[in-house]
Amino acid sequence: MLRMALLLIVAVAAALFALWGAQSPGLVTVEWFGQRIQTTAVFSVIALALGLAVLLPVLGFLLDAGGRMTFASERARRQHADDALAQALIAFDGGEMRQGVEHALVAAKVLQEPRLVQVLRARAAEAKGDGAEMERLYTEMLSHSETELLGRKGLLDLALAKDERTAALAHAEAALKLSRTAGWPALAVAELRLQAYDWLGALEALDEAERRQAVQPEACKRRRAVLLCAAGSRLERDRNVPGAVDLVVRATRCAAALTPAAILAARLLRGQGETWKAVAVLEEAWMAAPHPAIAAAYRDVRAEASPAERAQSLEALAKTRPDHRESKLLTAELAMERQDWSLAWDSLDAAYRSLPSSRVCGLFATLCRARGDEANTRHWVGQAICAPREPDWSDLDPEDSPFLYGDAEWRALASEFGDRGRLVHMRLERGLADAPFSAGFVNANGGSARLAGESPAELRAMRLGDRTLPGTKAG
Repeated sequence: MLRMALLLIVAVAAALFALWGAQSPGLVTVEWFGQRIQTTAVFSVIALALGLAVLLPVLGFLLDAGGRMTFASERARRQHADDALAQALIAFDGGEMRQGVEHALVAAKVLQEPRLVQVLRARAAEAKGDGAEMERLYTEMLSHSETELLGRKGLLDLALAKDERTAALAHAEAALKLSRTAGWPALAVAELRLQAYDWLGALEALDEAERRQAVQPEACKRRRAVLLCAAGSRLERDRNVPGAVDLVVRATRCAAALTPAAILAARLLRGQGETWKAVAVLEEAWMAAPHPAIAAAYRDVRAEASPAERAQSLEALAKTRPDHRESKLLTAELAMERQDWSLAWDSLDAAYRSLPSSRVCGLFATLCRARGDEANTRHWVGQAICAPREPDWSDLDPEDSPFLYGDAEWRALASEFGDRGRLVHMRLERGLADAPFSAGFVNANGGSARLAGESPAELRAMRLGDRTLPGTKAG
């Protein structure tokens, strides 16, 4: 567009000059080596302009020949470096480490950018497994503000590989101060503090990771709930009950499905005389994720109530989630307490169809024994021996306090529940096959009891084996 405008201006100027020359004629005489040329002034000016238009580009081309040669050489060098860099990255990502190292060294030799050269050399050293060279290169990066963050990350990975957690935490915290947006330093600090059982420090780092959008919101809530509960449990051990209550109640608000938090909060609130708050916490936890430990705690939290009143409140609790498997099992146990055998059988049958476990088979055996049906009792005991064990705390001892976790258990729960939303059965995780067995059996008087007459070996065997089909429903 600009060239067209310039040509238009030149054309208009030439036309005006020609018009002026026609009105003001003149002659121009030129003598060159004995030759005499005479023409009009207008023609001489036009000839001079055309000559300059041809001569100046040619002259410029000749004068710029050296620069063009230098540019071509630089362009070829840059193309060579780009090709080597691309081939190095492709080789590294494809797992061809030897080829990647060769191409990376070529690119580093051709390039004249010291920062990129450092990165390529570090990557080549990583591919060769040269830890000393990696540490040297990453340490050199710390002296430049533009590469310091990358150097910290590399040194953090090296420290973790050597299990030097103190050094790794120092690098992660330094990187956290360097960048206000990078998410990996906050996640690294949170994980390292979690490994060190520093619950409050991990909480602070988790909050920073959330601000940097480095963690999914739901996973962040779940992990925060576990960390708050772990910190509250530690305060309880230190006899700081008010502080423990505050942290554990906050944990239940972050994740109502975290059953250990609900159980711990209910116990602490009941100890402070706030029974109604304990009941509310358990009801909210049941609505979020019904669990056998919640039902046991709900039964015990109102110790001053009569057995009939507690049974009535448990029935109301089960009706809040009527389609859930735990509600059906709770309904079956309550029905057996009041000898409503038909409702108990139907509820157990529905639970069995969803998961034929040793827990349900044991309850079937208890039901048959309470009705005096010894044949079906033996059948269901055999089924319980062969049926699979449930991984959901179905073996909790009714006389024991559940979720009495130590630091290692809380740390494992932070990973399992926080990242995957899965509660961890610590006895199963530790492989304690000899843990006391209790499938929540309820006798006709409402008390929990194990199957009488069965040896400990038989009871332990109920937790193992393959599934088998149920027996025929009794009349």
